[in-house]
Parts: sequence; C-alpha cells; structure tokens
Amino acid sequence: MAAVMRGDGKPAVTRISGLFYLVEALGDGIPERAFDELAVLYRDHGLDPLTNVGAYFYLAGWGVGLGSVDQRRNAYVASHYAGDVSTPWRRSERGIDELVTLIRDRDEHSRPWAFVSIFQSGDRFQPVLDFNMREESWQPPTVQIDNELIDVDFHVHPHPTMPGVFTRRFVLPESTLQLDVGFAERMAVLRVGWNMPVWPVWSVFSWTADPRIAVHMRTFRERAVEVSLQWWRKTPPGGVEGLVSDGAIWAERQDPNTMNLPEGWSVN
Repeated sequence: MAAVMRGDGKPAVTRISGLFYLVEALGDGIPERAFDELAVLYRDHGLDPLTNVGAYFYLAGWGVGLGSVDQRRNAYVASHYAGDVSTPWRRSERGIDELVTLIRDRDEHSRPWAFVSIFQSGDRFQPVLDFNMREESWQPPTVQIDNELIDVDFHVHPHPTMPGVFTRRFVLPESTLQLDVGFAERMAVLRVGWNMPVWPVWSVFSWTADPRIAVHMRTFRERAVEVSLQWWRKTPPGGVEGLVSDGAIWAERQDPNTMNLPEGWSVN
C-alpha cells in the first residue's frame, strides 16, 4: 500500500502490477481487477481527504495527480490547513491500516475458504477436509493429528457447482481417541495450516455421537486452525461403559466413497 502511494502522477494499473500480495488480495492475481477494486475503495471510503483513508488516497494521487508524493504532501498541507508537513504522513499511515482491514474483511468467497469436518463414533474419530479457492497463487496445506504430520497430496480441480472455484477434499483415515484423559482434557487434536497469501476463511462442522464429548475450535495468526475433541465428564472416558457409537453416518465408513455424508457432499 505504501508503494502505491509513492508512485508518480495519477494512479494507473501499472503502479500495482508488480505488487504480488495486493494484486492477489484485490484482484485474484489480475492487476486490472485489483486496480478497479482499489478505485472502488477510493469511491466508498477515500473521497474526504481529512479522513485517514482519504489522506492516503490523496497522497497516492487519486483526484490530484502531480509529479511526486512530496508535491502531493505539500499540496495537502496548503489545501487542508495541516499545520505540520508530517500530518498527511501520519494520517495516511493510519489510512493504510484501515484499508488493510477493509481488504481482509471482504466477502469470504473472494478469499480461499476451508471446511474442517470431524466425526466421532465410539473410540474412533475421522476428519474430512475441504479446501476451496479461486484461480490464484496458493500454498499446500499442512495437517497434523495429535502432533503427527499427515501426508496429503494437494492438487485441485474445478468445483462441480461453483464456476471459477477450485476445490480439493481429503477424507483422512480413522484415528483412535485418547481414553486416559480427565475433565475438559483433549482426546484428539486436529491442526490444519493453510499459508495462503490471503487469509483463509475457516468453517468447522462436527458430529459427535457421544454427547459427553465437546468440540473446541481455535484459530492462529499463522493461518491455521485447531479442532480438538474434549471429554466433559468427571469420570475418565476409559472408566465408563464404552463411548456412544453412531450407526448413521458411520455405518458405511469402510470405504470413503460410500460414506453416508450429509446431503450435497461428495468424495473426489
């Protein structure tokens, strides 16, 4: 964002064409689309130069032009009675912070999004992971179960019902719950990291047959999510007469292709 502000003359698409992360976040990798989205942000939030975002767009040259950012700064001081030449810098720096928040909070389907589903039956559990993104730069996800790294072969294919969206599903093998835990302790931990250039949107779906097992979700700054199954009774799970099993979704779990998944789901 600072590089955009320091360009010469009136803003044009060439000013952002080499700014990888900004183009990915605003334009799905297409500079022209990213520039159009930046112009929309100017229209919606930057027309008043006395606001922080407005000061940023003024120094960037929107509606002003001029040969350099220093010329625009001097014009800002003269036109808007800023008593100090550092005032437009301070306002524009705050404006950058506000714009970054606006960009990150855009519609979730403009960003990569992932569904983390977890099913429990008896002393076993099974995760199902769905990754979705548009045509953009990407990094493969990392998956850990109880701190053990799981090998996933990440490649995507077109979504069957959403044009322009690419998807990948992983039905992970069943794992065993820990039965020697106490109240509110974790019986299993699934951690999924997806270090995409744009912060992913996470969704969690859980199906626990045993109502004594709670599901806890946490997100992390390193673009990761953690889902844990926790035991919520004073008597340890190993001291009860077995955990509740589910005869519905898990009835055909031997073959992932015949799993009785919720309506609309498929295994690819």
